[in-house]
Amino acid sequence: MASGLNTILGVNLVTPRGVVAHTDADSVQAPGELGEFELLPGHIPMLTALRPGVLTIGTKARMRYATGPGYLRVDPSGAVEILVEQAQAAKDIDGDAAKKDLATAEAELAKWGDKPMDGDYVTLQARLGWARARIETLAH
Repeated sequence: MASGLNTILGVNLVTPRGVVAHTDADSVQAPGELGEFELLPGHIPMLTALRPGVLTIGTKARMRYATGPGYLRVDPSGAVEILVEQAQAAKDIDGDAAKKDLATAEAELAKWGDKPMDGDYVTLQARLGWARARIETLAH
């Protein structure tokens, strides 16, 4: 952590469809490929891959999002760019639909068997991850 240069993080959460959130926050908790992590103001510049999961922006005014895979970048000014395939605010998640999507994806994955992994398999894994991310977001 750098000492006291920034007191806030300027956070931009973006999908291919556009900006989902643009706000100042005192922290960001994200689902990194290598595990969950938290950013605080003054964090050193970095770039990391994200897995599907729960993204939380702020500690006082917490905003939770289900996010798909993507990337998170902290620039030298403290701006945080989060670029993900999908994002949905917790308040907008339909829990029943997410559970149904999870069950469907798990059933299709169970049928996969010993077939070699290809693009269809990767797409199925992405559907499974997205369903789990929405369910986890509601559970937090």
